[in-house]
Amino acid sequence: MKSKIISMEQAAEWVKDGSSLGLGGWIFNSQPMALVRALVRHGAKELTLVPSPGSMAPDLLIGAGRVRKTFCVFISFEQYGLAPHFRRAAENGTIEVTDIDGPGFAGGLRASMGDLPWIPIPDLGTDLPRHAPEQYRPLPTGPGERRLIATMAIKPDVCFIHAQQADELGNVQFLGSPFFDVMLAQASRKVVVSVDRIVSTETIRRSNHLTKLPSALVDAVVHVPFGAHPTASHGVYEADDAQLRAYVKASTKADAFVRWLDNYVHTPTSHAAYLDCMSGAEMSALAVN
Repeated sequence: MKSKIISMEQAAEWVKDGSSLGLGGWIFNSQPMALVRALVRHGAKELTLVPSPGSMAPDLLIGAGRVRKTFCVFISFEQYGLAPHFRRAAENGTIEVTDIDGPGFAGGLRASMGDLPWIPIPDLGTDLPRHAPEQYRPLPTGPGERRLIATMAIKPDVCFIHAQQADELGNVQFLGSPFFDVMLAQASRKVVVSVDRIVSTETIRRSNHLTKLPSALVDAVVHVPFGAHPTASHGVYEADDAQLRAYVKASTKADAFVRWLDNYVHTPTSHAAYLDCMSGAEMSALAVN
């Protein structure tokens, strides 16, 4: 079988202007940051984001001016505050935001997985169907039956996911929770997975219970150690709280964010150069022993 390993730059080229882009991970865990930085440098614009509940990956793309629209369960920096660029863009109307809840997001992915136009989910009584009529539709129910609504299929053109390890054939293993990543991969037209390490196929076979994305579901693998930094990668390294705080602080003022982008995205044109921007001692301290 042919190797599925490609470079970050090649992966970024898969995302064209106007594409819909799925982003995996969960808040400060397994955000596909190396791929997102490469995509910012590549320059694709007018993107529609389909992020799992996230933080820096979608916020950075919004701040860099690459996004036209986002589906949104939530984008948050939790203890560090609201996602600065997402909040600003949503408030001033520079991006279109489609609010969607967890069942609507999961159901939309399941519909695409089953090649269906929509799928029924319980009506939780929110006003989301009124605010996002393009995503939710009423369904008829009989007397005494549970109220249902339809959530429309969500099918990203490309999705970026980060996992801990894979072999060169594209068998991807997660050492912790895969969050929405498996569903996102099955729903997307193209799947790119960044991993912290490449392992042998024999290693994959010895621990096959960790393989949540078999090769058949993966189009490309990108080898980037610390590829989720400054978010965490389960069992490999912790989140870099100092860098997350620095991003939020830099994002409060336009000139400070321009400098941040130059220092951590545009000037380091390779992942190795990005890692060189960090303190070796601090990066070592993040590693999980």
